[in-house]
Amino acid sequence: MGLRDRWETQSGLPLLPGPVSNGEFLPPPATRRHRMVVEEVLARADHMARRLHVDRRTFLQSAGGVAALLSVLDLSACTGPGRTGTHSTPGGRYRVPPPADLHACAQALGSQGEFIFDGHTHHVMPADPWAHDAPETVALVLGMLPAGCSEANPLDCVNRAAYVHDVFVASDTTVALLSDVPNSGPADAALPFGDAVETQALVAQLAHGGASRLLLHDVLAPNFGPLAPQLDGMTAQATSGHVAAFKVYTAWGPGGRGFALDDPSIGLPVVQRAHDLGVKVFCGHKGLPLMRFDLSHNGPQDMVAVSRTFPDMQFVVFHSAWDPNRVEGPYDRANPTSGIDSLLKALDDHNVPPNSNVWADLGTTWRVLLSEPDQAAHALGKLLSRVGEDRVLWGTDAIWYGSPQPQIMAFRAFEITPAFQEAFGYPALTDDVKRKVLGLNAATLYSIDAQATRCALASDAVSNVKDEHADLVRTMALPPPWRPRAPITRRQVARWLASSGSRWTPL
Repeated sequence: MGLRDRWETQSGLPLLPGPVSNGEFLPPPATRRHRMVVEEVLARADHMARRLHVDRRTFLQSAGGVAALLSVLDLSACTGPGRTGTHSTPGGRYRVPPPADLHACAQALGSQGEFIFDGHTHHVMPADPWAHDAPETVALVLGMLPAGCSEANPLDCVNRAAYVHDVFVASDTTVALLSDVPNSGPADAALPFGDAVETQALVAQLAHGGASRLLLHDVLAPNFGPLAPQLDGMTAQATSGHVAAFKVYTAWGPGGRGFALDDPSIGLPVVQRAHDLGVKVFCGHKGLPLMRFDLSHNGPQDMVAVSRTFPDMQFVVFHSAWDPNRVEGPYDRANPTSGIDSLLKALDDHNVPPNSNVWADLGTTWRVLLSEPDQAAHALGKLLSRVGEDRVLWGTDAIWYGSPQPQIMAFRAFEITPAFQEAFGYPALTDDVKRKVLGLNAATLYSIDAQATRCALASDAVSNVKDEHADLVRTMALPPPWRPRAPITRRQVARWLASSGSRWTPL
């Protein structure tokens, strides 16, 4: 099998290094360095699997396999071709035990007793009208299916059951926030709000003691059609008691035209209605330019501006305004036009201090940058120091990438080096800071008692199934749980675009 073929088939890696996509955007091509990382991990896995008397795929799907991948990423960032950092010493690194020591790897990368709140998750409802009436949304979701999907209806591979398995059973996630993809309203929503409520009810049935594992977004599309019915819909949804936060895609709109959140005719009335309804958390997709997005409305300036108008509300910048087309480095005050720098500039322009009412979400951002330790160190360092270590939120974009467990394990092992701390004023990524990012910050945002929730959920049905699942995996009675649920390489996404007949133009 050639290098390109091995790259495309992923060869059982717990996650694929290099540029990846959640299916909603076209990633850049993999570099030679990323392909070399794959080859080196596979070679090391062959050796260690023989030493441990297991097959290679089983080893790769263990904590030792994750450690092997992270150690090679660490090495390649220091010495390999295509290094992205400009500093003379590494800025980010992974601290992992020897990969062949499975017990030590499981101890180091496994649960540390954290409260983990994944604020950025998805699933779809295959039987809803959108599956027949919204071909563009269907094409989008079909592009986010696992390569090994064998269901008669492929959409079942990203349905409610798959979601509960991947997020709660196959990872250490405690609580999650469920969202939807861009849409113009209930008719083409892959996850209408009513169905999300049913998912929440299902998950609640599995819990004990009144604790809930699942919170919900209500995704708004205020620039589609008259505004008054949209505002009435917000009232109806909020009155149901199920809305933890409202979310908008400001760069999504009819005719490819988005809107500004500080627009007095569209954005401000929507934020005002959320405020008046008592839904004080407002989220917006910023950065990460999806296909068919209006890039003129994809930056964070409007959202940060609105945060000054509503100081008693909380505003979450999804993806932290990260842009895959920009290399993350030190804050470039002379050219802060995109990426995380555009968020920092907006905070500076509007005099927003750290740990204020603007929050930064890591969905997809961490998943991509974990392959680039220097960039990851800059991204996390800038967010922690400028947005504030109490305002950075964990998110994974599951289930498009499969179980979020490998992302969690990588974050546990990651460090910002003393060299970068000294050079750029970044904080150390201590265990306490990681606990904040992984869940305690979100607990504050959504008024959750983290300790009480963890205790209440420790013996619920999900935890019991998770324990049983872990035992079965250890005895190899079940296949490994970490399966990507998207076309994540550039070639896979381009192939999907061609086969779907889509007119979307790659950005």
